[in-house]
Amino acid sequence: MLVVKIGGSIQKDERDFDLIAEKVSQYSASKKTVVVTSAIKGVTNSLIEATENRDRAVEIVSEMYDRHVKLLSKVAEGPEFESAFKSLSKLADELFRIAWSVKVLDEISMRVRDYILSFGERMASITLGAMLRSRNMDAQAYPEPVLITDDSFGEANVMEDLSMMEVKKLMDIKSRIVVIPGFIGKTPTDRYTTVGRGGSDYTATLVGKLLGFPEVRLITEVPGIMTADPRKFPGAKTISRLSLEEAMELAQMGAKRLHPRTFEPMFDRDLRVYIEGLYDEGYTLVQGTCDSSDKLKGIAVLDDLKLISVESTNIVGKIGSAARVMEKAREAGVNIVSLSQPASETTIHLVVDSKNASKLTSRLQELKDVETVNVQDANAVSVVGCGLRNKDLFKVVLREASSFEVASISRGLRNVSATFVVKKDEGFNLAKDLHEVVVKWIS
Repeated sequence: MLVVKIGGSIQKDERDFDLIAEKVSQYSASKKTVVVTSAIKGVTNSLIEATENRDRAVEIVSEMYDRHVKLLSKVAEGPEFESAFKSLSKLADELFRIAWSVKVLDEISMRVRDYILSFGERMASITLGAMLRSRNMDAQAYPEPVLITDDSFGEANVMEDLSMMEVKKLMDIKSRIVVIPGFIGKTPTDRYTTVGRGGSDYTATLVGKLLGFPEVRLITEVPGIMTADPRKFPGAKTISRLSLEEAMELAQMGAKRLHPRTFEPMFDRDLRVYIEGLYDEGYTLVQGTCDSSDKLKGIAVLDDLKLISVESTNIVGKIGSAARVMEKAREAGVNIVSLSQPASETTIHLVVDSKNASKLTSRLQELKDVETVNVQDANAVSVVGCGLRNKDLFKVVLREASSFEVASISRGLRNVSATFVVKKDEGFNLAKDLHEVVVKWIS
């Protein structure tokens, strides 16, 4: 038994669906298979646009519906097309009504936004299920969310005990293949929620955990997790294996846009997760913990950041200075990517997302002890690998970074990552040099 997640980026046209059918047929030949699907390529962005450009909301959702029907006509036929067409049309009627309301009222809540976004995955599950049945596969679409969540719309938290009861209903479906939507959930009062962008990966691993399945396969456009972004680093290689600690560090740093919680369900579970490509052979296996043979695995770069330096001689030796800075960040609702303070105590460095920099800066300028608040563009370059627990290998990484002006250095909680914050114009060169070290020491 296994879970197969189909990414949205590989659901563009009939060729993609032919390859998807081959994958699903291969994995479901002798096993009960739950297929988790994302919205088809570009649909979630279109729905987000409808929530933001409300004058065009009806037009946007109409275009999205037409796109699904056109795709359905190419991948399904006969009774399967007719049945799926009726289901899509019913959902579209529901979506048109809410889009019209949003246009007229010209306002939207997070609850309504999540409701609108839910249609992408729901429609995708119907389309994918019809495609599989048209190829004589024993498949059934289950287009409603199986995850029960709280009402933190936009980034809802899954309630595993309640979700367990819903997920187990999948095993009562007689079809060998059950297609369900990822990314979305429902509150106990039946309000649609979302669990964060990229949440279909998290849905897949969590369903695998709740069902007690031993294997989850995340199918995407690239053959596994690479040592770096291959579009920017031509020498990037597929990582054959990641420990759970390494995978979680890379997810937290935004590698492959994995949901940060993708691998949480693997704790205390004998669960294997394969990340594999649809178009090319190759995969990354995520399983187990660090072992003695692990060295370095990859790098991740966060590049839309600001380095905020809070400077004053008045904070030297004063207890609670950093705490007051963090309190201002809390008041502004800003997440701190990194915080450091040199031994001289004259400066506190904060790294934040660029879009949050101005509101945090204005708050920090309210502090009486602060003389200046400087802001500059920054990159955070992280090296990941269990080998960083080895002091000698960590020194190799530090030596490579020593030729750059590093604002701060931090270690991951599990000591399997090291992050260097540098000026933006130095970020790529540092990442390039560190990637060469990774490729040399990759295990």
